[in-house]
Amino acid sequence: MSAQRGVDVVELKVTVSLEQARTAGIWDALPGSGHARRLWFCELSGARPTRLPLQDSGVTLRLGETRGHTDEATVRLRPCLRSRLTGRWSEPWHNGRERLGFVSEWCGDRRMLSASVTARHPPGTVTLVTPGGGPPDALFTYTQRQFLADCADRPVPLTELTVFGPVVARRWPASMWSRMPLTVEHWAVTAPSGARADLVELSRHVDRQGAEIAQLALESGLRRRGVDPAECAEVPRTRRVLELLTAAAPAM
Repeated sequence: MSAQRGVDVVELKVTVSLEQARTAGIWDALPGSGHARRLWFCELSGARPTRLPLQDSGVTLRLGETRGHTDEATVRLRPCLRSRLTGRWSEPWHNGRERLGFVSEWCGDRRMLSASVTARHPPGTVTLVTPGGGPPDALFTYTQRQFLADCADRPVPLTELTVFGPVVARRWPASMWSRMPLTVEHWAVTAPSGARADLVELSRHVDRQGAEIAQLALESGLRRRGVDPAECAEVPRTRRVLELLTAAAPAM
């Protein structure tokens, strides 16, 4: 499978508030309690809501832990240039510990290629580098560093990172709403100041050939239930979380 073939899959996304999810009837339709996990995000030391160097350059570094499962560290480039996906980065792969994947993300009028390398770690590894712990750069593997070196727009100084979080996430991967399958994920985060964000992302994987119709169906379904997609969150949820958490970060 080439990189071109790999992005035949489109991920449709809409981020709504918790109140909007309830208005649209999504919250009440969720099956069970979902899958819980905790997430942390890395930014360069000295980051501020108006200065998020990694996010500004299209780089997301995420750490995750799920009880009873392996921990994960993910390096994501979004947007990623297809011309950078050459050699070992030209097609998806999985070697048991690490995996490379890419998808075309559509959110409203924004359409971009997202490419990521995720590495698995023993349970408890992420806790060692969460705020107040050790440096997080050790969680990013040689393969992930090579991916950044080959595919990112600029060098990423992994030794200059600060960890922000946690985000309490709960995910429902097989929900049905408005006669369509959706993955629903709720992120809740509270900053040291007491400010809180509750974000609900609706997503759906579809083939590229029918993506426009599927996106129209999702947006029309929201409108019929009183939620205008044009009034939903325009700022990507990862950036919103980092803006909240870096607002009270100590000066470096």
